[in-house]
Amino acid sequence: MTRLTLLLAVLLALTGCNAVVRGTRLSSVPQVDNTMFLSTGGTPRKFRTVGFVQIRGYGQEWGGYGDIGDAQLDGTIHNALQKEAARMGGQGVINIEFLDENPSTDVEKAQRAYNTVTSVLSGTGQIQTKERYVTVTGEVIVFTE
Repeated sequence: MTRLTLLLAVLLALTGCNAVVRGTRLSSVPQVDNTMFLSTGGTPRKFRTVGFVQIRGYGQEWGGYGDIGDAQLDGTIHNALQKEAARMGGQGVINIEFLDENPSTDVEKAQRAYNTVTSVLSGTGQIQTKERYVTVTGEVIVFTE
């Protein structure tokens, strides 16, 4: 197998899928225990708004493939957003919105992956990176019933 064939196989594997999982699932029903309720919509239970929260996550995209740091939605939502909501005395965050401030296109990801693979195969081992920013906002609530 030549280097070009290997490189093309890697690029196809990275860009061949149309569905991309950006993060783990948020809460599906309002919690009755001490876990934080998270929703991009509302909640069927009665609640009182405590305030609003906005978190900005920073990280890097490595080799056109994966995010490292708080640019991953999971890191921003399930860590920083939950901690801030709990600090405010909230039991949940609803109406969560995501702003991916500088997303990469599929072509940019493929180009960085190609450059990384060719660099590694040539022996220099340079991984192409891109700074990433994700902003997450939401309404912090406490349940009244």
